[in-house]
Order: sequence, then structure tokens, then C-alpha cells
Amino acid sequence: MDAKALLDSMAVFSLRPLSHEPVPQPVGSRIINKAAAIRLGKAFFWDIQSSGDGETACASCHFAAGADDRKNNTIHPGFDNTFDSIAGPGKDFTLAKITSDDRVGSQGPFRAAFLGLDMDNLDNPADQCVVVPDAPFNEFRLVGPRHTPTVVGSGFYRNQFWGGEANVLFNGVNIWGDSGNNGQGFLVRIEGASLASQATGPVTNFSEQGCSGRQILGPDSLGTKLIPRQPLRHQRVSVNDSVLGAMANPDGPGLLCNGAPCTYDRMIRDAFGDALANLGENAFSLFWGEALQAYQATLIPDQTPFDRFLGGNLSALTPKQLKGLSVFVGKGECINCHTGAMLTDATVSWYEIAGPLNRDGGDTGFHNIGVRPTEDDLARGDLGVFGGVPNSVSLSPFDMGAFKTPTLRNVGLNPPYFHNGGYPTLEDVVDFYERGGDFANPEKSLDIVPRTFTASERSALVDFLRNALTDCRVKTYRAPFDHPELTFPNRETLPVTGRAGLGVCN
Repeated sequence: MDAKALLDSMAVFSLRPLSHEPVPQPVGSRIINKAAAIRLGKAFFWDIQSSGDGETACASCHFAAGADDRKNNTIHPGFDNTFDSIAGPGKDFTLAKITSDDRVGSQGPFRAAFLGLDMDNLDNPADQCVVVPDAPFNEFRLVGPRHTPTVVGSGFYRNQFWGGEANVLFNGVNIWGDSGNNGQGFLVRIEGASLASQATGPVTNFSEQGCSGRQILGPDSLGTKLIPRQPLRHQRVSVNDSVLGAMANPDGPGLLCNGAPCTYDRMIRDAFGDALANLGENAFSLFWGEALQAYQATLIPDQTPFDRFLGGNLSALTPKQLKGLSVFVGKGECINCHTGAMLTDATVSWYEIAGPLNRDGGDTGFHNIGVRPTEDDLARGDLGVFGGVPNSVSLSPFDMGAFKTPTLRNVGLNPPYFHNGGYPTLEDVVDFYERGGDFANPEKSLDIVPRTFTASERSALVDFLRNALTDCRVKTYRAPFDHPELTFPNRETLPVTGRAGLGVCN
């Protein structure tokens, strides 16, 4: 198939440039100044002060093309709580195929219990916590039980997390929306706001950011801690930052308001107005969730060779990548799940096109593909480590062990792959699909069947995935993917970048 014929066929698969895809907008938002909310959200996302240990920001697990490239102490033992991998606690892990129930996760804080806040010293980024080591990580930092997905492009998803636990309705308090798992009531009801729901989860999770027992709102909470503090007090921000540049301190860390040290209280008032801001710590989860959604929704990777091709530039893809695209939509049938402008059926727009059920009868956007035995992690069909009632809307058996279809945009920048991080390369991923998955789960999607690719087709498909779907701005940290400085306890510091990033994009 030549380039023109291949391009003409794309409409059948709902493929179009991502710039033509409407960004879902929350309904019922309490934001009064969107630009101010984006500034607040970017500060929240990158600020290490948000964690219990004063060292772990949201960005600590989402800094590398929106994901995590750390290799030290990043293995979770799975639900059998036994490390089968050679890289247990405290050890480096070289990306390799994982054949046990171990997972590649992201390192968080030490296991600790919350005692209180140090409000007498606002320069102290840490909470008052006591470390309580316990198996299986003992004296080492905790690691999450699923591989960290990228946040780049996440504003298009209908639900967040691998199992879709973060609800499309934001209740202003937690991740659960109006589901049966919400036992904390409602501050608000904001539709189309799963990113806001998601934001309230990690910051209170003892294995991700918070010391066990710290709350996000109310007295002695994250809100109490952050509201009077200077945003990014311990991190430098470029005066050329695409969002925060006008607030950057050219002489050191922290954000400024009119030349003087700013506070989160000031930024919240700018974004939400005085009436809501006066509620302070009692509405902080609302400010946190909505601001983080506003910022993350700007991370749109819509400048890829594939976008240029879809826009009519027939020479944007190489002949090899065109062949790979032909395999992608043809005999590979990758397009069955990796569809639409975001190359995933888990988006708001695909839900509106396809409805709530997928071809198997399970929830749209979620599939059991046989990466691991179903009982390893019930995902969409249950809450696994979270406890509670199922997330599944369909209650179909196909939702048991079903995970959200991740976007393939920038997939070449985000190894390892799948929810367990068990596949180190795109070649491994293609091999997995060629053999029809690794486990013959009764709940496995009917789309996952053995296929046969020639060596040439396999190579072309990998080239298409690795290169045609990469937005150079993501790779080089150019705006809107530029960022403040970020320090780590187990990795070299990520240097500050401004809107120009660290490289040139053609």
C-alpha cells in the first residue's frame, strides 16, 4: 500500500492528528483563572515538599517522558511478597524479561507513620514521621506494585490508573468519585475530572508519597502544611519556564510573587478566588486535584511524525515506518485496542464513540491480554491491593485481570512495558503479541491470538512504534514538557529546564 492509500484508510480507524482531538473539559470546575490553576498545578506536581519525607514529588515517578527511568530499588515482589528477581530491595535492576510475579515499580519513601507537621520551620520540607521498617522492604524504600504509566497525554483518558480506579467524577476528596468505595462524602461533583480524582491518591499513599496516616485535607493535613509555604522552596525554576518563568527566582530556589517569596495560599487565591481559598485546609483536596488536572491536561504530545503524516505530509514517515503502520492497522490488528488519536480505546472520545462495553463485553478501554495469570492482579475486576468493591461497570468476567490500554505515543521513551514492567523492549512486546500472550487466561480478550510476522514486518512495526510516535519535545523537555529542578534520594538531580529544553527539534 502506498503512502496516499494508507493515509486515506486512516479515517476508517478514527485516526487523526492529536491536535484535532478536543481536550476533555471538566464540567462543574471551581477554577476561576485557568492560567493561574495551571501554574499552581505545575508547582504542586514538581514540589518535593508535598511528600512526607520532603524528597518525593509527583514528578519523582513521572519525570522521564512522563514516567520513571530509575533502576535502583525498583522491584516489587508481587502479591506473594517474595522477591523472585535477582534485584531485590536496594539493588540495581537491569531491564530484563520478568517471568515471575515480581513487578518493576517506582521507589517511594521509607515505610513510616505520620506524627505531625513542623509548622515552626516552614523551610523544613519533611513531615514529622517515624520510620517503621517491615518486610519485604525492611530498611529500604518502598516500591509500588504496578509499573508507572506516563502522565503525558493522560488528560484524554476517561479513567486513571491501570485498573481505572480513579473515577471520571471528582468528588473533591478522593479517587473514588461516586462509586461504592467512596466513604468520605463529597465536596463537589465535577464530571470529566479523573485526573483530579487520581491526584488525591498517591499523595496520601504511604508507599508513594505520604507517611501512613497523613490526610490531604482537614487539620494537620497536607493542606495545613503547604498553604503557608513557599512553592518549590528547595528547587530552582528557570526564568524561561513556559508556565512558571514569571514567578521564578533568578537568584535561587522558590517562586516569587511581585518580587517577594510567594505562598501556596496566594497561588490558590489566584486560581480559585478568595471565597474558596478562605476554606483553606478544609478544601485543599479540591485545590490539589483540580490544579493538577489543569496542568497535566496541557501535556499534549501532538507533534510526532505520525501526526504530520495524518495531517497530509506523505513524506513524514519513512518507507519502513509506512510498512510498520500497514502492519499495525492490518495483520497485526493493533488498531483494535490502540485506536483513535491517542492510540488507545481508554479515552473519553472513544467511550463516546463505542459506548461502555468493548468487543468482549467488558468495560471499554480495559483488557486482559495474558501478560500474567489473572489471579496475580484482578485490576478492573476487583481492587486488588486497594480492597473494596469492583471497579467494573459491566461486571463481565473479561474485566477480571483487565488493565487499561496505554497510549502508544512516546512508547519508545517508556520502557519497560505492561502493568508489571516485565517486558524490556518493544521487540519483546511484538513477540508477546505474535505468540498470543503468555498465559491462556479464561478471561483473556478474544483479540489476543497468535499471529505470524516476517522478520521484515516485525522490524518495520517496531520502527513505527519507536520513532514515528515520538514527540521530540517530550524527549528533549521542551515546552510544555519543561520543568523545575528535581532532586532524588537515589538518582542524580534532574537539572532545571526552560521552554527551549535540552535539544533541538526539527
